[in-house]
Amino acid sequence: MIQKIKNKIKGKENLVSNIFSLFILQGANFILPLISLPYLVRVLEIDNFGLVMFAQAFIMYFIIITDYGFNMSATREISINKEDKQKVSLIFSTVMMIKIGLILLSFLLLSLVVFSFEKFSSNWQIYYLTFGIVIGQSLFPIWFFQGMEKMKYITILNIIAKLIFTVSIFIFVIHKEDYLYVPILNSLGFIVAGLLSLYIVFSQFSLRLVKPNWSYSKEIFKDSSSLFVSNLSVSLYTASNTFILGLFTNNATVGIYASIEKLVLAIKNLYTPLYQALFPWLSQKSNQEIKLKIKKLILPILLFSSLVTIVLYIYAKDMLELIFNQEGITNYYMVFQIMAFISIFASLNMLFNMLYLTSVKAYKERMTIMISAGIFNISIVTLLTFKYSLYGTAIGITLTELFLLLFGIYYWKNNIKINKELND
Repeated sequence: MIQKIKNKIKGKENLVSNIFSLFILQGANFILPLISLPYLVRVLEIDNFGLVMFAQAFIMYFIIITDYGFNMSATREISINKEDKQKVSLIFSTVMMIKIGLILLSFLLLSLVVFSFEKFSSNWQIYYLTFGIVIGQSLFPIWFFQGMEKMKYITILNIIAKLIFTVSIFIFVIHKEDYLYVPILNSLGFIVAGLLSLYIVFSQFSLRLVKPNWSYSKEIFKDSSSLFVSNLSVSLYTASNTFILGLFTNNATVGIYASIEKLVLAIKNLYTPLYQALFPWLSQKSNQEIKLKIKKLILPILLFSSLVTIVLYIYAKDMLELIFNQEGITNYYMVFQIMAFISIFASLNMLFNMLYLTSVKAYKERMTIMISAGIFNISIVTLLTFKYSLYGTAIGITLTELFLLLFGIYYWKNNIKINKELND
């Protein structure tokens, strides 16, 4: 009984520590881009900045391929088996082996696309240099640290990566022609963080590499397949928006949109640390307990996100003037106002679709929602971007977040009814 109480107290202490660590990380993720982003926009000018952002949007597809849903499925596996070092070593070795194979596959796919289309081959260097982010992200086992509930390592290493990039930008990017240094420095930051993370895994957690067996590799690969499809579908309403805009317009328009989108994503990601920290903790509870915990979060998340949206909508123009001080961007403050509503829609749809569904292991349901949202987004963003340029892109992505929220609420209410019937 005493040991059970101690474990419960320790679990809550770990949860608080993890939430605190991830909020520090999110603070860095919010502040550091505000330092480097306006500088890059001014120095590179909108054209070259837009090209850099287009390349990053394209490379996001390969990050999703190499992740293959392991940031959810492997986190859960590590969390459940974290006291069994032998099993954790097997999980770690298996996932890393699969990731190496996926890196090679991604590189081949990148080469095929780059040298098959003139739009890519004319600037082939930037795509290969940006690919370093894929390597760094693959080396960094975020899923391991989340599963072990040691988020402080994620915080420290991510801040190191972003500090390397931010400081180096002011040293090496001086002229418009220095745009290739941006993907080089960005990739370098991620690769250094990835290598340091592997050192910590083996030195602090006493893991050892073991030869993965075929049956377990096949099992974990299959279990992650629905999450991979979900994450790929997510890219259809995240990275694809910048990508579609780049196909229909020019680098300057992409640069304007990307500048504003970076701010919106920083605000959207304010909710991510809470959900990341809660996920491994919730995964160990019963479905009914998970449902009750999620229900308690709905009102405070709604109130906070609504306040954020109101502030962004009222001060959209002032914020763009303060951060970028460029008329070419400030003139599009209405794009920022439209996307301000993402704060409400995304915060709640992430609560239902990311945290709740993955915690109860409803991977197929989540996959269905994400595929539907991806198809909806591609259709509406393509249509609206073709007709209204970046205004259409902003409206499309905002409607997609609302679409996701409505889906999440439907599934949530439907599940509550099912549980009530079972309990009765």
